[in-house]
Amino acid sequence: MMKTMKYYLKNILLAASCLWAFTACNDFLTLYPEDDIVDDEYWETGEDVQSVVASCYRFMLEDNVISRIIYWGEARSDNMDYSTSASTDEQYLKDANLLSSNALVTWGDFYKVINICNKVIKSAPAVRDRDANFTEERLHNYLAEAYTLRALCYFYLIRSFGDVPYVTEPSESEQQDYQVAQSSADGVIVPAMIEDLKLAESYAPEEWPTEQYTRGRITKNGVRALLADVYLWKASDVGNADARADYQACVDACDRVLRNEALYETEMMMVEGNRMYNSVFYNGNSTESIFELNFDSEGKMNGATANLYGNSSKGKSAHFEPTAQMFNAYQDVQYDYRARDFVAATVDVGSDGAVVPPTSFKVFKYEGQSPASALVPHSSGEYVYRSSTSTANWIFYRLSDIYLMKAEALAEMAVTDDERKTVISLCNVTYKRATMEMDSLEYADYPTMDDVRAMVLQERRRELCFEGKRWYDLLRKVRREGSTSNSYALLEEAYAREISTYKARLSNPLAWYLPISLTEMNANTQLHQNSYYATKEQ
Repeated sequence: MMKTMKYYLKNILLAASCLWAFTACNDFLTLYPEDDIVDDEYWETGEDVQSVVASCYRFMLEDNVISRIIYWGEARSDNMDYSTSASTDEQYLKDANLLSSNALVTWGDFYKVINICNKVIKSAPAVRDRDANFTEERLHNYLAEAYTLRALCYFYLIRSFGDVPYVTEPSESEQQDYQVAQSSADGVIVPAMIEDLKLAESYAPEEWPTEQYTRGRITKNGVRALLADVYLWKASDVGNADARADYQACVDACDRVLRNEALYETEMMMVEGNRMYNSVFYNGNSTESIFELNFDSEGKMNGATANLYGNSSKGKSAHFEPTAQMFNAYQDVQYDYRARDFVAATVDVGSDGAVVPPTSFKVFKYEGQSPASALVPHSSGEYVYRSSTSTANWIFYRLSDIYLMKAEALAEMAVTDDERKTVISLCNVTYKRATMEMDSLEYADYPTMDDVRAMVLQERRRELCFEGKRWYDLLRKVRREGSTSNSYALLEEAYAREISTYKARLSNPLAWYLPISLTEMNANTQLHQNSYYATKEQ
């Protein structure tokens, strides 16, 4: 397809981490063959398969992957604005002033992971004939990981670019270049992802031998969470005649996770509000985590969150900061811990003893260490960041997201008052946790279904801010309504610069996707530019 899609496997040092190993680290630390491509002679034992599966996760840990999840899914949204440390490309990204030459729209690292997954899917089954100790169950577990991680990568690509090349065959030689045209995201890729995820759900384990593996590798619940997200996206297409069935499929996938919460309440449950920040975002692998990438301070550090969100202990200045409008989305700063633990804000007390509204903000989620929720009033000096040797896991799915995805899907199907109450009760799971039961979302405050839908979107924003989801939430709304106006109105409320050009750019739904990188276009002659940018660059 392109040089970045040859998926170089040379110099993958699995010594970087033994997070994913079943067996002793010595087995897992075996290096790859010297060739760039893992050929068929390498696939002899179950441990060989395990090593290649581990490399799928290893490449997901790359800063180029995590930073793009933040760029594409968060930085463009009303949650964020760029700081004085932002690069020109970062500023253009935020201002919707994008061209194919922007370095932030390259996708090669996602296709690198996809290629390794493709190799596992193609080559691992034959190992069963070579290694009598490699059980069918273990093979299925590994295939579930490959199918799911591949689907996850494609999910980021289609939500960011629309139609993209859909490749399911691995690169077999260093000389092989892919020349593959885009496939329809809604017509081809999403249905294929759903079928893969259904298979993966049947293959994946309920849990792994350790808690760290259970949170940091694909399980049945991890597959279900992604499947629910994909169904929610599919249902949001305004032209989808089966939208109601897809919303119901989203609900069903969420319910399969929530049933597991009831069955395994000691292993999987929402963390109490007063422990939430430390447990979920600082320590990681909490009881509400479903799937997160485990970084290791002695192996692969998470540089993306420090580089983009900032960390004074690491000497990193933020490239993106929360907007004041994002901070004000918390209805009551006094009670909602998220306004203090997710956002580091300079808050002072005036001469009359009243809290002075903050004037500057930093993202505290991920790079923060000690939460400030118990400190009221507080100042910026009371925020403590991770040390230079501390690293944050990246969370893809946790129980909060399951409750709120289910709420969004039900809100699109709800008709009766009882159904409306159910949606509000689901959102109250996260809202009441955040206010320590001192406040709740009240049924009487949301008299129409439009009010309820707006409430769900607002609660997703408060609970999941800075986790790479907000732009995709707004884009689902654009897709569902067939119009940019309502989602754009939310962006405009937080936009800090001259508005007319920004509004003109985002009035076209196609501008909500990214341009195909010029680098990728030059390498793959079968690609065509997304139509909005093709016209813009003429």
